[in-house]
Formats: sequence, structure tokens, C-alpha cells
Amino acid sequence: MTASTFAVTVEWGDCDGARIAFYPNFFRWMDAAAWHLFAANGFTREKLMAAHGSRGLALVDARASFRRPARAGDVLEIETTITHWGAKSFELRHTIRVGGEVAVEGGETRIWATSDPANPEVLRAGVIPEAIKKALPAAAESTGRAP
Repeated sequence: MTASTFAVTVEWGDCDGARIAFYPNFFRWMDAAAWHLFAANGFTREKLMAAHGSRGLALVDARASFRRPARAGDVLEIETTITHWGAKSFELRHTIRVGGEVAVEGGETRIWATSDPANPEVLRAGVIPEAIKKALPAAAESTGRAP
């Protein structure tokens, strides 16, 4: 599966004074969708740590373009796709729809986080295992960054 869809209902507490979803929540929902993509393919956080030596999928860049508002009660459909694998990092694209209409286009750059052998409390970028790349092939090699 190269993409997954994750649904979120916008709650009253997710909204700002104008009664629209407060923009930082979209980054929280994109993070959840990224983890959902991995879990839907059998790579839960626990499995990534135990079987593949990962300390996480550390976020190093996040971006979004907002097309239309979402309001309390709206169901967001977040489609997440890996668009590029590097040796130690990868790119994700998130398309968030409300009622089939694109509300937000987002992107993330993440690294395969591992522990520094000299200091286990320090994270560093490690080489992404080929088994992960094969299980989650990139939908399209990007020539640049996702929005």
C-alpha cells in the first residue's frame, strides 16, 4: 500500500475564535496520518523500534497550503503518500479533503531516527532499512518538495 487514508472529525476544541479549525491542528493530524500509514503496513511504532532499530520518524520540515476552512463537525479525509525515499530521510505528501474538496495540501520531511552509539540520549539520522522502503514504495519520485 503506497498511500493510506486517515479520517478525523474536527471537534469544537480544535477551532479558533472564528469557528474554523486552528491551523496548528492540521500539523498534528498530518503527524497522526504519517504514523497511520506506517501502522497500516504493519510497521507500528513498537515494531519499528524493536525490529528495525528506529527511535522514531523525526520530523525535520513541515509545510502546508490552506485552500479552504474546516469547521467543527467536518470529517477530514487525510490521504498520505510517501513521495521520495532517500538514504536517511523521506518525503510525505498529505492531501486533506472536506466533503471531497481539497482543504489543505501538506508535506513533511522526516528522518529515520536512531540513537548515537556514543550517547544513547542523542538522536541522529540513520540509514532507512530496505525492508521498509520495499514495503512502502514511493508513489512518485519528487523533483522537489511536496507543498
